[in-house]
Amino acid sequence: MRARLLFAAAAALVTVSCATSGSSGSSSSALRPKSRNQDIIASTEISASASEAANALQIIEKLRPQMLRSRGLGSPTDVNGESARPKVYIDNVSYGDVSTLANVTAGQIREIQFINSRDATTKWGTGHMGGVILVITKR
Repeated sequence: MRARLLFAAAAALVTVSCATSGSSGSSSSALRPKSRNQDIIASTEISASASEAANALQIIEKLRPQMLRSRGLGSPTDVNGESARPKVYIDNVSYGDVSTLANVTAGQIREIQFINSRDATTKWGTGHMGGVILVITKR
């Protein structure tokens, strides 16, 4: 009797384990590509687009144009007249406005990140209503 109870408990455990682990014979979730982070352009994407984009501005326009849009209440300026366009930082150093991205060649870039206004303010202080486009170079 005790052996039958142990066998039944083990069989139930295996059944529950198989049902919850998704072993229905389908591995579609393993084949699905990972979704890309909309706030990061990684080196693999930059390399793949290098033939069509010569600088950081062209890379962003091609791969993540939403990074360039104005943000805030009164886009392109907020209620205080502050620019609501993203500011550009290269390796954590202020570089200028979005147009300066054209000066950074694709070969120099390791990664491009968009940092929202709240996080940019925490990191660099006030004056980042439109967020920050951070370019990390290969240095």
